[in-house]
Amino acid sequence: MSERPAGAAEETTGIPSGTYAYVGIVALYAATIVLGLALTDEVAAMGLAMFEDPGNVGNVGVFAAILLVATAGMVAAFRYGYGEALVRAFLLGSASTLTAVAFVALTGVGEIAASGSVAMGLPTSPASIAVAAVTFAVLWTYPEWYVNDIAAVVFGAAAIPMLGLGFGPLPVVVLLVAWAGYDAYAVYVSGHMQELAAGLGDLKAPIVFVVPHSRSFSMRDPEFDLMGGDESSADGAPDTADGDRPPEGAASPARSEVALLGLGDAIIPGMLAVSAGRFLDAPTVVPALNANAPALGALVGGLVGMAGLLYLVHRVEGAHAGLPPLNAGVLGGYLVGAVAAGVPVTTALGL
Repeated sequence: MSERPAGAAEETTGIPSGTYAYVGIVALYAATIVLGLALTDEVAAMGLAMFEDPGNVGNVGVFAAILLVATAGMVAAFRYGYGEALVRAFLLGSASTLTAVAFVALTGVGEIAASGSVAMGLPTSPASIAVAAVTFAVLWTYPEWYVNDIAAVVFGAAAIPMLGLGFGPLPVVVLLVAWAGYDAYAVYVSGHMQELAAGLGDLKAPIVFVVPHSRSFSMRDPEFDLMGGDESSADGAPDTADGDRPPEGAASPARSEVALLGLGDAIIPGMLAVSAGRFLDAPTVVPALNANAPALGALVGGLVGMAGLLYLVHRVEGAHAGLPPLNAGVLGGYLVGAVAAGVPVTTALGL
C-alpha cells in the first residue's frame, strides 16, 4: 500500500525530501530478490521446496488458504486485543528459523529439516539452532528499524526460493495475478490490509521494510506508531505540503518520517524469478544468481513496476495497493526475457 508522500517540497540540495528513503526501499526490495536467487541451488539441495509437485495449480489454493487464515487470525488479534504477544512470538520465530535457513545455505554449517519431515524448515543442529535463538533474542529485545530491515532481507531471501521452487510456470503466474487482485481488494474495498499493517507496526516485527527520512528516527521510541492514523501506507507518509511533522492529532510523527514497503511485496514477485530460473529451459545468464533471461527479466520488470508504484504514490492521493503494479512489471519483464531467450510465450505461461 502507498499514499502520497509528505516530501512534496525540495530540500536545499534540490533533491525532493524523502528521496533517499525511497532509494533505500528500492535497494532493500532488490537485495531481497537477488539474494533469494543466489540461494536457490542451496535451498533446493537442502530439500526445502514448499511443494513437491511444482506443476500442480492446486498449490496456489493451498498457499492462498494458508495466508488468508494467517491474515484473518492476525487481524482478529489486532482488532480485539487478544493474543498479540503470541502473534509477535510467531512472527519473530518464523523470521528466526528462516534466518537459520539462510545461514546454513550461505555457509554450509548446520542442518535444517528437509521436506517430508513434520519439522520441515526448522533448525536441527546446534549451529543452526543457535543462529535462530540469537536472531530471535535480538529481534525481540532490540527492534530498531535497521535491525529489522537486515533481518527482513535475510529471511525474505530464504523464503523466496522455498516458495518459488514449489511453483512451476503456470501456478506461479496464476498466483501473481490472483494475489494482485486480492491486494487491490484488501486495500481499496475491504480495507483490512491497512488494519493488518497497523497491527504489525505496533508489534515491531520485521515484516515491513522501514527506511527513515532522518537519522534521528527510532522505532524503539515508546510513542512509535508505524501507521500513525486511520490509514496505512507503504511509505507511511501523511498528505502534507512540506514534509514536516504533522500537527498533534493529525497523525503520528512516524508517518512523515519513514518510507515503508511490505516484505510480501518483495517475496511474491521474487517467487516468479526463482521459478523462471529453475523451470524454464533457457541458458543461464548470471550463474551466481542461478538466473536465466526470464529470471533477470522478472527482476528488472519488478523494478519497473516499483517505479510505476512510486509514480502513482506521488501523483494520486490516498492509499494504493503495491502488488498490482509490481506483479504487472514482473510478469511483463518475465515474458520479455522468455522471448529474448527463445522460450515460447505459451511455454513461459505454462500452457
